[in-house]
Amino acid sequence: MSAVACSPTPPDPDALRVALWAGGHELEIEQQVVERYEALRPGTRVLLESAPNGYEERLLTSIAAGRPPDVYLLDSPDIPTFVDRGLAVDLAPFRDALGFRADSLFPQVLDAFRRGESLFALPKDFTPMVLYANRGTLAAAGFDLLADARSNTGTPNGWTWNDFRRAARAVTRDTDGDGQPDVYGFDFPRNLYQWVPFVWSAGGDILAPDGGTATGFMDGQPAVAAYAFLTGLAEDGLTPGAQFVQQGDPAREARFASGGQAFLLSGHWTLPVFRDLVDAGGLDLAILPIPHHPSQPAATSVLYASGWAVPPNAANLRRAIDLAGFLASPEAQRIRARSGLAIPSRIDVAAEMAAADPTGVEAAFIALVEGSRVTWGAYVRDFSRVEALAVEIMDRRLLNGEDLALSAGDVARRVDEVVGR
Repeated sequence: MSAVACSPTPPDPDALRVALWAGGHELEIEQQVVERYEALRPGTRVLLESAPNGYEERLLTSIAAGRPPDVYLLDSPDIPTFVDRGLAVDLAPFRDALGFRADSLFPQVLDAFRRGESLFALPKDFTPMVLYANRGTLAAAGFDLLADARSNTGTPNGWTWNDFRRAARAVTRDTDGDGQPDVYGFDFPRNLYQWVPFVWSAGGDILAPDGGTATGFMDGQPAVAAYAFLTGLAEDGLTPGAQFVQQGDPAREARFASGGQAFLLSGHWTLPVFRDLVDAGGLDLAILPIPHHPSQPAATSVLYASGWAVPPNAANLRRAIDLAGFLASPEAQRIRARSGLAIPSRIDVAAEMAAADPTGVEAAFIALVEGSRVTWGAYVRDFSRVEALAVEIMDRRLLNGEDLALSAGDVARRVDEVVGR
């Protein structure tokens, strides 16, 4: 078995081909998974065709050209593109043959790939967005945020926006006297995939329940309150400077790990960056829910998932479906869990991963799954266009001083044109 770049002509015409976007260590783990499949199916060869860049375009082209992979990894924001165009086989009729049980998976993850009774991908893994908290940074500022938490799965009492702002303000300080903070509370969440849970956690949304309009939602009062809360953190100097609004913040993970930032908003994919430090005792890490508006009882986070799909014009549907079933199987998920990049979609495998983690971080992640919902991108086609437009709302405030209600209304009207087509 070997991994190759995406190519229109596979080196072995009899091999089963799997398209995915993994690279580095993640690709090595996937190689171990397919090697196990080859061992269980003597004479079978599987080729991994990885395209970290331009994955969706390459995949669509290969299917349209009649040279599809046998199995492909479907990311949640791409589900509408492939399902609506009929580019994924309904795998529901094959559940019994594959030993697939719906009640063995986290329900929100499974629902992302369902349309009615149909199932268009077998869930692989997922992550909710959470807050990473550096307890050492908080303690150094004299802020005892987690004093009453009995474990990493415990959360502060009344974890509202007000509590979060107080914590961020407490840690933000100038330690060398140059007039600029050296420690920050947070880093600014510019992109929709980061800030949408703040809107949800204010009791609002960015789209109507049917996903067909943004006006009245993306520019609604709860959404504007979320934008005001987040931009207020930046305007008060609790996040690094405005240069990171447009350019991103490449130093945020290093700053967090070194004690220069108290909170980091991210998914499970960031955990491997910190794992060695946590295991060595160099980073006292807690996983917290996203703070919620004081009017709400709890937060609602966003969840991102991926699953294994089969194109309808696969060369051998029977073999392709069998491979997809194995890639989503408990055995494959246990192998994959070693990478630590995501939470297995199977409840039992995720529980095993949490039980093997003495720090309690994995258990904390899993505890926050229940209060999460799948990204709108799993249901709204061309959602990347919505994301590209939505980034303007807070940019225009921080860069030009524009009123948030005005920018949100303008963007919402333009989003209507995208989702209402």
